[in-house]
Amino acid sequence: MSQQYAAAPQADIGISTNFTDWLSGRYLQLLDHPRSLLAGLALLCCLAGYAALDFRFDASSDTLVVEGDPELATYLRVSERFGGDEFLLMTFRPHDGDALSAENLDVLARLQRELAAVDGVGGVFSILDVPLLESPPLPLAELAERLPTLRSDDVDRDQARRELTSSPLFEELLITSDGSTSALRIDLALDGEFSEVSARRAELRAQRQVLLDRGDALSEQQRAELARLDAEHDRLRDSYVTARKALIAEVRAIRDRYREHGELFIGGVPMIAADMVTFVQSDLAAFGVAVVVIVMVVLYWFFRRLRWVLLPMATSAITVLLSVGVLGAVQKPATVVSSNFIALLSIITVSLTIHLIVRYRELLLREDDPDAESLVRQTMTSKFAPCLYNSLTTMVAFASLMASSIVPVEDFGWMMCLGIAIGFLVTFTFFPAVLLLLPRGEPSPTIDQELTLTRALGQIARWRYVGITVIALAWTAVAAVGITRVDLDNRFLEYFREDTDIYQGMHFVDRHLGGTVPFDVVLAFEPYESFDDVEDDFFLEEEDAYPERYWFTRDKIDRVLDLHRFLERQPEVGKVVSVASLDLVARGFTDGEPLSSAEIAGVLGMLPEDLRGELIAPYASPETGQMRLNGRVIESAGAFDRAELEARIRDYAQHELGFAEDAVVVTGMMVMFDRMVKQLLNSQVDTLAWVLLAVLVMFLILLRSVWYAVLGVLPNILAAASVIALMGYAGIPLDMMTITIAAISIGIGVDDAIHYLHRFHEERERHGDVRLAVAFSHATIGNAMYYTTVTIMIGFSVLVLSNFVPTILFGLLTAVAMALALLANLTLLPSLLVLFFGEPRPEVPEVS
Repeated sequence: MSQQYAAAPQADIGISTNFTDWLSGRYLQLLDHPRSLLAGLALLCCLAGYAALDFRFDASSDTLVVEGDPELATYLRVSERFGGDEFLLMTFRPHDGDALSAENLDVLARLQRELAAVDGVGGVFSILDVPLLESPPLPLAELAERLPTLRSDDVDRDQARRELTSSPLFEELLITSDGSTSALRIDLALDGEFSEVSARRAELRAQRQVLLDRGDALSEQQRAELARLDAEHDRLRDSYVTARKALIAEVRAIRDRYREHGELFIGGVPMIAADMVTFVQSDLAAFGVAVVVIVMVVLYWFFRRLRWVLLPMATSAITVLLSVGVLGAVQKPATVVSSNFIALLSIITVSLTIHLIVRYRELLLREDDPDAESLVRQTMTSKFAPCLYNSLTTMVAFASLMASSIVPVEDFGWMMCLGIAIGFLVTFTFFPAVLLLLPRGEPSPTIDQELTLTRALGQIARWRYVGITVIALAWTAVAAVGITRVDLDNRFLEYFREDTDIYQGMHFVDRHLGGTVPFDVVLAFEPYESFDDVEDDFFLEEEDAYPERYWFTRDKIDRVLDLHRFLERQPEVGKVVSVASLDLVARGFTDGEPLSSAEIAGVLGMLPEDLRGELIAPYASPETGQMRLNGRVIESAGAFDRAELEARIRDYAQHELGFAEDAVVVTGMMVMFDRMVKQLLNSQVDTLAWVLLAVLVMFLILLRSVWYAVLGVLPNILAAASVIALMGYAGIPLDMMTITIAAISIGIGVDDAIHYLHRFHEERERHGDVRLAVAFSHATIGNAMYYTTVTIMIGFSVLVLSNFVPTILFGLLTAVAMALALLANLTLLPSLLVLFFGEPRPEVPEVS
């Protein structure tokens, strides 16, 4: 730098406190024993490697809901009572396009037998089990003796085709309207003990949340019960997840053996949850090596020395191993939300080492024939305080996720806090210990190269600071508009690439078999209690095998039918099934006239027990007085507001049908997942102010200047807001993964600000001028920030090859967040420093 600068007033800023000075001194004593440090790390790695064998991914569907939501207990109870979402749907479209031909029905029968034999399958229901009432038409008296099905010899196949493809109950449920595709509903056997423990645990957690909102708490007995249930739930859940994974794998294997007969797809909520984790796991395996190789190439390109490639990668690998070992030891699984913690942890660790490398190389160039030990000690001493505080501020940003009620998101928050702490300790022990045992080495050819980009940005920030500030203000307005456009429309269908098997299956089911994601509407009536409730004109046999059939009165069925038809009229809703569906089928025998209460009881009495289990039990519970309507939303039809649909349903049931508010429950995976995303958004908004306050406190402790603290935070708030705004303009919805981008942006951006302000302070004390301090900061720490950002951006860009769309978006948005944080901290931050503390200059000097 040839330009001369006059001295400028100094801000009251200090980089360390007595505590950090003391801590740094104790730390330097550790460096006297590098071999002992490495031996200790080696021992910890061995223990962590053993514990890591218990680390796993959780593929259960309940990782997609809010554990603390008071509605979760209701959802689990409804699922336990009626079966809920615990089923798979396998579609079978024969090559000849005729699902009802004799040959294809034979294939369907074999497929159904094999699926039913799978351990963990509670039952399989297909068009082969559907009672045929008009193929040919039979009198009710004869139907009472036998119910013909497609398995019967005397069934008229043509008549059966017309009956099934136009059935109010089975069309778009078990067969498409054109008869080209049939479906098998594979009911998964529920673990009674696990279901009961989960439901009771959810009830206590919901009660705890309600009491907490009132400033109260559970009783000691309830707290003890909840602790016991938590332990029992974790134990049972491990067995459940293992068994469910094996079941889905076997169902897939059976499906694959029948591909020669036609096109087969599998859908259902358990499959969605399992495939999410499968894609994440395969991404880790497929892209993990690719990312490592790319990062190594980039590091070598920057530093041109093998040690500066292997040291960061080894430091990162040890950090990940120790973190995974701890998670395995405490039996804490990773989910779809927290699966990216390994990549993020690697990034943060690599960024720490890059700052140390740049400082080491700088000292190597500046000092006259320094020895290796002196270089290492100076490097670690000068970077101890800023690296400590940027680790703490990053932990604060991720700790905001722990305020969420969604357990996988909470876990992601504390996993990152744990990993960052481990990463700091490993970086400041392994990195210097290895360097102390290596020769000093010779400077690389690139050691004194000043980057054109950072020099140009420094020039602009020093002399065009007013323009940069004005642009930032305008950009803030643009970002604010973009943030208002962000929505929460989450569709499982858009989570997967179009060429994947699960997308094709979900899309087919969505378009031809009545929708993808289920929801339930449960109506409460007076429960069936005794024969005394039966009307006087009913004739009761002494040995009635199904006396509860008299509970199904015309009035109840009419109210359910009214709501059933309302649901079918909603543009977002596909197939709806309820006891009203069976009522509509029965009207085929009465010329469309509704059955009387006595006739309803008579028809129900004719049904065999196994058919009652398929057609009645999932939709009515006389013992509890509840009727269930099961619907599915059509995700491929476009965006819609799930909360608004739920409100419409409640409003119609209460104001048009006369149900009390507490007699109408809308639940199901559609509702619970929507609640989860909104709960996460609310928790992030609520904690954002506290995160920013905590970051400001960290800056104040480190910098001891209110102005520097505020100026350091502002550019990073803008960078984080810009990422969210980009999502709004691009139509990318906030979901359980992308919503963490704000915390990541703030955490990463603040790290850059801390390093930049730390170096700025040093250069300002050395040169006595704000602009010159900015110039030298860009030429030194600006290079480190550039190296870190480019390395991370290139590494994360590999994720665009994933089959899991949230992973693609996470990779792209993280790369964008890094780029924006770099741009903000190399333009807006120095511009603000010059604006507030620099002296005006009449002329713009040339870049030297």
